[in-house]
Amino acid sequence: MTSDRQTESNKINASRSTGPRTPGGKHRSRNNARRHGLATRIEDDAETQASIEDLTAILAEGSTDFERIDQSRLLALSHFDLRRIRSARHEVFLAVYDLENVCGDDLVKALSVMDRINRYQTRALSKSRRAQRKLADSTH
Repeated sequence: MTSDRQTESNKINASRSTGPRTPGGKHRSRNNARRHGLATRIEDDAETQASIEDLTAILAEGSTDFERIDQSRLLALSHFDLRRIRSARHEVFLAVYDLENVCGDDLVKALSVMDRINRYQTRALSKSRRAQRKLADSTH
C-alpha cells in the first residue's frame, strides 16, 4: 500500500513528464509503431476494415449469436494480421535477397527484425487458433 506522501510525489513527477520536447524526439516517438507496421492495430486501417467485416460475415454464416459473430471477427482479424505479417517478412527477405553480397551487419539486423516479426506471428497464430476452437465449440 502506498502512502499519501508517495502518492502525492508520484502525481508531481507525472505532471512533470511531458514526453519528448525536441523535434527529433517527437518524430521518433510518432514513428515508434511504424518500423514495420505490425504494432498498429489492423482494425484502424480503413481499407482493411471492409474486408474484415466481409470475412466476418462469411465466417459467421448469417448467425445472430453474439459469441459466434465475435469469434468470427477475431478469426478475420487474425487472418488479415497474419497476411500483414507475411508481407513484412517478405520485405525483409527482399532487403537481404542477395545474400552473397550482404555484409554481416545487414544480416544481423535482418535476423533481429525477423525475430521481432516472429513474435507478432506467434501472437496472431495463437489468437487465430483460440478463435477457431471457440467457433468450433459454438457450432456443436
